[in-house]
Amino acid sequence: MIVNATENVKKFEEIIRNSDFLGQKIYADYISGQAKETNSFYVSENSAFMLSGVNLTLCGNPTDDELEEILRFCDFCTVTSIESQIKNLPMRVDRNLHIMEYAGADTESCDDIVVNSDIYSFIKFCCSNFHNLSFDIVYSNFTRKVNRGIADIFYLCVDDRIASGAIATEYGEDSLYITFVSTLPQYRGRGLAAKVLSHIINQNRDKRIILKCEDALKPFYEKLGFIASGAITVYRE
Repeated sequence: MIVNATENVKKFEEIIRNSDFLGQKIYADYISGQAKETNSFYVSENSAFMLSGVNLTLCGNPTDDELEEILRFCDFCTVTSIESQIKNLPMRVDRNLHIMEYAGADTESCDDIVVNSDIYSFIKFCCSNFHNLSFDIVYSNFTRKVNRGIADIFYLCVDDRIASGAIATEYGEDSLYITFVSTLPQYRGRGLAAKVLSHIINQNRDKRIILKCEDALKPFYEKLGFIASGAITVYRE
C-alpha cells in the first residue's frame, strides 16, 4: 500500500538510502526540507517516489502489484512523466539519459565564477534555457537548498549578464550532483560551461561528481573527463 513518507519514515529512508542514483536524488530533496506544496514523498513496501507537479521520480524494486498501484496513483495525480532506472515500465519511452561520473584529472578554478549571488536572476536564466520549468518551484527549491548549505549556484557573466552556469547539490555523504548546466545561445562555443564545470570540480576534489545528460551532450562531457556509469529512462503518458 502506498502511504505518505511521513507515515513510514523508517521504510522510506531505508529504500532511498540503499537505492540507485534516483534514490539518492530523492533523498537530497527530502533532507532539504522541500515544501509539501511543491514536492511530495511516498513509500510502498519495496519502492519510494517523489512527486513534483506532474512529474514523478521512482526508485526501488516494486513488485508487479506495487507497480500497478503506483500507475493508478499517477493517473489519479495526473502525472505525465516518470523517471526511473526500472526497465520496461508499461509507458511510452520519452528519452534515455546517461548518468555521467567525473573520472578525469585535477582541474583549475576560475576567478570570474560567481557563487550563490543573485539566485533569483540565475533561476530566471535557467528557465529561459530549459523548457517546462516552473520558476516558483525551482526558485523555492534551490533557495532552500542554498540556505541550508547543501547546494551552491555557480555562474559566469559576460556583458554584465549571466551567460553560463550550473548548480551543484550534495548527493549522499560524499557525492555532488550537478544540474542545470547551461549557456545562453549567443555565448555558446566559447568554453564557458567547461570553465564553470572545471571550477566546481576543482572546489570539490574530495567528492564523487555526478550529472545526467542526453545522447547529444555525452561527447561534450566525455571530453571534460566524465564517463557513463548508468542510465535513466524517462517515461511519458
